[in-house]
Amino acid sequence: MSNFKYEKFRGEALLEKLETLLHLPHSERAKECGYYSTVITSNGRSKIELNISEFYDAILAARKEQFLRTVSLTQSNNPQQYQPQEFDAILGGNTPYPMTSAVLGGIKGVRNRLKSTITEIRVTAISEALNYGTPGLDLVIAALQDSSAQVRIYAYELLHNRSDFKTKQALLNFDKMQLFTRLRDWQNDNFNPKLGIINSSKNVYVFKSLEQVESLLQFPQVSQIQVLISQVTSEQLSYSNKFGYIVDILFDIHEYLSGLKAVWIDTNISPTPLGDISAILKTYPHLEFLHIRNGCHLEFSPIRHKNLKTLIVDATDLNKVTFQQIYKLELPALEYLDLGFSNSGNNTLPNATEVAPMFSGNLFPNLKYLGLRGGKNYNKIAAALTNSVLIHRLIGLDISDGNLGDKGAELLLNCPAINSLAILNVSKNRLTKDMVQKLSKLKCQVNAKSQKYYDRYSPAWE
Repeated sequence: MSNFKYEKFRGEALLEKLETLLHLPHSERAKECGYYSTVITSNGRSKIELNISEFYDAILAARKEQFLRTVSLTQSNNPQQYQPQEFDAILGGNTPYPMTSAVLGGIKGVRNRLKSTITEIRVTAISEALNYGTPGLDLVIAALQDSSAQVRIYAYELLHNRSDFKTKQALLNFDKMQLFTRLRDWQNDNFNPKLGIINSSKNVYVFKSLEQVESLLQFPQVSQIQVLISQVTSEQLSYSNKFGYIVDILFDIHEYLSGLKAVWIDTNISPTPLGDISAILKTYPHLEFLHIRNGCHLEFSPIRHKNLKTLIVDATDLNKVTFQQIYKLELPALEYLDLGFSNSGNNTLPNATEVAPMFSGNLFPNLKYLGLRGGKNYNKIAAALTNSVLIHRLIGLDISDGNLGDKGAELLLNCPAINSLAILNVSKNRLTKDMVQKLSKLKCQVNAKSQKYYDRYSPAWE
């Protein structure tokens, strides 16, 4: 059973209504604009469910209609003079990647395909390289430094079970964090309006004020930018008449940033209101990397995003409610999920039972790295994880900065799948010296250092 309290606004009426709701986060705006239903639960209580994805679609459709009306009016007034303007919204699909018309065979063909700009072609080449002896092995080792995390992961999977000296030495010197999409894949560059946008596909552009955002949008290369870091503070937002949340800024300028692949919302200076992060996922379909640092008023509405590979969340109010919201996200490409609870209130941290659904392997089918930092019940979490389906898929595991004791660490040691990991971080827990020494003998890259060791009979040890 459901009913609506508010009229569901659409088109121009929706845009006009939104102008009166700028002080609210997107979730509240959705409710005020009628995009919610009141559902009667099994126990007879009423529960509000937001139709947030429909709300975002309605906004985008309304803006498209507004744009088309503007173009039509301009054309009718100046039929001979109108030409598409520099910042007109681009409507329609993307140009497909060019495909090579012929593929050479043998080791020469593998080398040529590894020069392709198309990730899938390079992955296919890597899969064939080991058929060509030492020259092919050299190509796979070199692919560990490929610009694509997908290629790096595939090369690592081909190599990590080999026992020859050359491969072992290559893997010993290999930074395992390169297996994942990271900001290091781009170069940092603070935006300077005097210099403009330079090398937009390789540089990371940092904006620290709303004025810098406005300047950035004036350059025609803005659509080619792949990475943005937002460092806008809560003080600046408080003086803004239009933006109450960081997400609002990124949502409103998405038409200019059609090539965006990575976003880092960095509010480490002071906790800054974020809003509904799903608004970013909805409007940036090519996004592969999203890092949220030290924000507040964080929400995730149910939504599907097919390209996001890395999600890192550190927020002052990241709690068990947010955890349940993350479960409802459909992220089929997600490989790296890192959740930090260090800044959250202890009474709202998710316990082992609330974390357990993450280990089913069903939520994020391509997950290869899981970080749960600063939480609680880590011995129980270790027990659930070592008996899970997920542990056999993981390349990296981070359960640092918590209360893991020797009991939980022993479970990790006795789990064969742990030796298949590339990275294990159990630092800043409640481990004894003996246990740290045992963990250091694992085959994977281990960080087991603690700020201080706990004696077996200390009340803090568990």
